[in-house]
Amino acid sequence: MIIKNLADELTKLLELFKELSVCLDQETKELANVNIKAIDAINTRKEELASRIEQQSAALKKRLEETSQSLGLPPESTLGAIAKKLQQRGNREIPRLHEEINKIGDNNSQLLALNREIAENFYTSVGTTLELLTRLVSQSSVYGATGSYQQRQTGSVLVNREA
Repeated sequence: MIIKNLADELTKLLELFKELSVCLDQETKELANVNIKAIDAINTRKEELASRIEQQSAALKKRLEETSQSLGLPPESTLGAIAKKLQQRGNREIPRLHEEINKIGDNNSQLLALNREIAENFYTSVGTTLELLTRLVSQSSVYGATGSYQQRQTGSVLVNREA
């Protein structure tokens, strides 16, 4: 029964990680399309998923402690140690779930890193563009007393005056 409960908790966590993976894939697409409204909705969804994963992790930790004690392992044993011990006893489900969780966790980490890099590059690009526009606007054409246009620094305001 303890092993079944652990398998149930691991399955729930795996499903949450899969949901997060779909969300991160969508975020990658929306970042590429610079769809700010969709990105905002995705961020809200990611926060909700993170909260559910945190709750599931707390329940899983209790199950891991119970399982490790029933196997004669220290209470703070990792899922990998428990999976290895169960595999030695002929259980295939827990090691399979452990492997799937590791794979999808690695995939999610890569997607998060990619999305972070895309967002940082976008932020840098926008900052550079705004800086360039500010410099262009700051160099206004001012009609001078000599009857010609003169270049002057005017701050961030575009000024055209007649002499």
